[in-house]
Amino acid sequence: MQLIKGAAVSGVAIAALVASGTAAAPSALAASSAAGLAAAAPASATASSTAGLAAVALASAAAASVSSPSLDPPSAGRSPTSSSPSAAPLTARTVPPAVCRPAPPHRHRQWLDGFLLGWVPPGIGPMVTDFEYELDDVGFRSRVWESGPYPDESYRVDLQVTVMRSPSFTDESALREFLVEYLERDPAAWATTAFAHPDGPGFADIGELFWLAAPGVAVRVFGGGEQLDFRDLTRTACAVRQVVPME
Repeated sequence: MQLIKGAAVSGVAIAALVASGTAAAPSALAASSAAGLAAAAPASATASSTAGLAAVALASAAAASVSSPSLDPPSAGRSPTSSSPSAAPLTARTVPPAVCRPAPPHRHRQWLDGFLLGWVPPGIGPMVTDFEYELDDVGFRSRVWESGPYPDESYRVDLQVTVMRSPSFTDESALREFLVEYLERDPAAWATTAFAHPDGPGFADIGELFWLAAPGVAVRVFGGGEQLDFRDLTRTACAVRQVVPME
């Protein structure tokens, strides 16, 4: 009678294990059931106890295979012990973060008004033109890459790098103030994201970055082509380095 009661307890434990779907509990319950069978069963019931233990082991393996968690590594929004990932909060950004990273040197280095253009994106327009002009006390030297002509006989500016020199560029805020007026931008909303260029501090906005390389000299990098994404534009800007400081 004790053997029958022990087997019944083992059957109930097996059913509970399969229904609960937990991977850790079956081994503990199986061990307790086996201990109960060993204590209650007489010597003549050794074969029956062995069969009961084998059934418990099979049920434990089945429960573990049904409820084993994913082997994928935990994502950023999920703790290693959690079985269901939590959605990471989404943050709306107008301008992606602009970060300078090491880049291999370009095979064909270019120079512009004391600056080395260390890298330009492949595939931009083949027509390259230099411009030099002045506005009040600001001197501009610019290099423009264009593509075209298009079916409407138009051309498109893919990339523009401009070196600006003026005694009014005392810091990055003064530079931004000048560009807001020169480019006719909204002073409250335009270029509010900081950009840490290796040569000096600046700001970034969609499609353009600018910075103060030294008091009185600044650089602006503008991307006008659809094939030039912000990552390539940032890499281009980071590769513009001053090699001849302004006297």
